[in-house]
Amino acid sequence: MTALRVKHIADALEARFAGLIDMTDAAAEGTEQHDKEFRTRALAAQALMRVAGIDATTAAAAITDGTKDNGLDAVYVDQEDTVVLVQAKWDKNGTAGIGLGESRNFIAGLKDLTDERYDRFNAKFQAHVPDLQASLQNPGVSFVMVVATTGTADFSDQVTNAFTDMEQELNDPSPLVRVESIGVSDFHSAITAGISGGKIDLDVTIENWGVVTEPYEAYYGTVASDSVAQWYASYGDALFEHNIRKPLGNTSVNQAMLRTLSESQDNFWYFNNGITALCSSVQKLAKGASSRTYGQFKLAGVSIVNGAQTVAAIARASKERADAIDARVWVRFISLEGCPPEFASDVTEATNTQNTVERSDFVALDPEQARLRTELLLSLQKTYSIKRGEETPPREYGCTVTEATVALACAQAEPALAVVAKSAVGRLWDATDRPPYKQLFNAATTAHRLWACVEVARAVDRALEKKRGEFEGRARAVAVQGNRIALHLVFRELDMSVADDRGAPWEQQLESIAGRTEALLDLMVKHVEAEYPSNYITSLFKNASRCSTLVDLVLAERARSD
Repeated sequence: MTALRVKHIADALEARFAGLIDMTDAAAEGTEQHDKEFRTRALAAQALMRVAGIDATTAAAAITDGTKDNGLDAVYVDQEDTVVLVQAKWDKNGTAGIGLGESRNFIAGLKDLTDERYDRFNAKFQAHVPDLQASLQNPGVSFVMVVATTGTADFSDQVTNAFTDMEQELNDPSPLVRVESIGVSDFHSAITAGISGGKIDLDVTIENWGVVTEPYEAYYGTVASDSVAQWYASYGDALFEHNIRKPLGNTSVNQAMLRTLSESQDNFWYFNNGITALCSSVQKLAKGASSRTYGQFKLAGVSIVNGAQTVAAIARASKERADAIDARVWVRFISLEGCPPEFASDVTEATNTQNTVERSDFVALDPEQARLRTELLLSLQKTYSIKRGEETPPREYGCTVTEATVALACAQAEPALAVVAKSAVGRLWDATDRPPYKQLFNAATTAHRLWACVEVARAVDRALEKKRGEFEGRARAVAVQGNRIALHLVFRELDMSVADDRGAPWEQQLESIAGRTEALLDLMVKHVEAEYPSNYITSLFKNASRCSTLVDLVLAERARSD
């Protein structure tokens, strides 16, 4: 039976990817080895379509499999700077799996990528380097490592331990990477249910249900989270076939949902926007018809058009937790019977384009921000953008609240907030009535000090950009990922007490920043290699303890050299 499933998958991959995937470096066409190499690459591309929600042409262009692929058969960077990496294994008998050596190769490939050792990869990989370099500069970058096989999706204990050890290192203190396994059953289900045009039908129990009959029929209420998890287990991303995006991975919103499911399940209904699905038809069954407490519904042709992140978060939490998830989820099921042809696309677009409230929006309500905005304008003739949607002022004429927040965080006496500015700047805005926000923005924060910190940050960024062009590999990665710690070190060497006194020699200090940055960066590279030679650079600068040690080492050596 497994071999038959693999044949179905092979036929579907041939139909989808023939002529799209580069096979110029493969074995001679018509040979068994050529067929295996094509199917391995096509399997990787299919996995990308499932995880990243991209089309076949885009997925095919992401294939890097071949000589010197360094364990990475596919690489894709999405618009949210989620980097999806795939390692694929094909076996026509359905027994393919990933061994300990292959898992270590996969992990080593990730490390070389994050250390920017791009010379260790093949020519296909090089096409993705610009996107990777840009994504690695984003503090919110995350990685999804996908193992795609025609065997079981389960790992051996040794492989599990290898991936777990990697995740523990990289996800401390904030989530950076997750491993996902897709096996023969998952690929076969995708082919037969949704991705190849199959129809998804669901039997659903809706609690406290209601109905809208005009102008179009829709039912609403709540469903149990375990039901939602079962939908995803059965159909995967085929549930979102008509959505504008698939689950996005380790975004801050998704992590917040996971925390709620883990720590306060009863609040999930209140905190979450729920799920909207379009159905070709909705049938209310007779059972329980006299009560609105519970209703049994038969849904045909289901497609979730809003709530992909909610479904994926529930599925992930259900998989990771030892005990059951017991949360309530708000749902809307809209019947397309009797609707005009364009209604489905209109609903999809509308439910995915309404504005959301972000943490930075609450910052704009703080009276300290209004005071600073006025002071910057009157005292320095600078524009201070504090509301999302406002035009970003030209650099010489002003700055944004985000830029000011990062600069002020790095100017603190200890490096802890510089690490937060690197790993999750939004955490600095968690609450405007207490630290860490109040450490940065309070009555003692003057317009002159804020602008001076921004000037320093910009000067350091310019110096780092210059040095990046001179570095390669891990040294370049330190210059990219260590930018906030480098800024903190520069602040530690400056006399910031004169920032509020425009009569003091401030320009002289600004002129010293380029030289200071270069010297400090060289010491950072030296001590990173001495103290943390095997650490992932990406996660190193998000670890407060290691960054504190690094700062102490660099400053101590600078003091000895003076």
